[in-house]
Amino acid sequence: AIAVRRPDGGIVLREEAWLSFSARLPFLRWPLLRGASMMVESLYNGIVALNFSASVAYPEDDKAQKEAAKGGSGLWVTLAVSLAFAFGLFKGVPHLSAWGLGRLLGGEGETALPMTSPLFHLADGGIKLALFIGYIALISRMNEVKRLFMYHGAEHKSVHVWEADEPLDVEHARTKSTAHPRCGTSLILLVIATSIVVFAAVLPFVPVVFDNDFAQALFLLVVKMPLLLPIAGLAYEGQRFAARNPGNLLIRALIAPGMLLQRLTTREPGDRELEVALAALKKTVWR
Repeated sequence: AIAVRRPDGGIVLREEAWLSFSARLPFLRWPLLRGASMMVESLYNGIVALNFSASVAYPEDDKAQKEAAKGGSGLWVTLAVSLAFAFGLFKGVPHLSAWGLGRLLGGEGETALPMTSPLFHLADGGIKLALFIGYIALISRMNEVKRLFMYHGAEHKSVHVWEADEPLDVEHARTKSTAHPRCGTSLILLVIATSIVVFAAVLPFVPVVFDNDFAQALFLLVVKMPLLLPIAGLAYEGQRFAARNPGNLLIRALIAPGMLLQRLTTREPGDRELEVALAALKKTVWR
């Protein structure tokens, strides 16, 4: 269900059946596989929702109308381009930056951060996290993104109301937190932490294929691509476990950074944003 505020103040509610990948291929429900499957589905449905909402909120925008009408293969192309951009920015740039930093700090022809060293992957992860935070901080200055983050906060508040078994209305939603332990922002932080551990454990066993250090760095970047699927799976299982044990002090300490990071990706919503979030949730719960 997708709810969108029209320019005239009304709310458009769209409902559409979705057959998940795991319903078509039951083995995708297995632990470690379901996380990667869920992330791809979320990206696809997110792009569908954004295109539809743009076509409703900006009916005079020809580009928004064309994007909404694309459907099918057009959306998969958009998804592929988005994933390629994300991989280049949040995988390629940190990896090559860590390589360059090692060469800069090392002696002539040497590196202070060998790619088989855990320090290399810590540097990689640190640069990745800094890039992510900087990227979010930069786009959050845009008015459209500020509104998007208000809807993100409204989504969390609405889910909190439903989980508390309270009436799904604005009055009850206002009092809830804009942070949620199952948020995608927290999952991204878990993915970064998991990637440091997995890369540090796996990459030392990858053979040296190129004598040239930069060529070997590019080769290892390619090797990292298929490892993203088990990394996403491990991070997803970690988040599920944390969500099932919210009262555990150790779990609360571990998820605290992710909850804190949500201050960047959520904003306190107004009643108008809460009305839209609750409209979508009510339709979902009713179905």
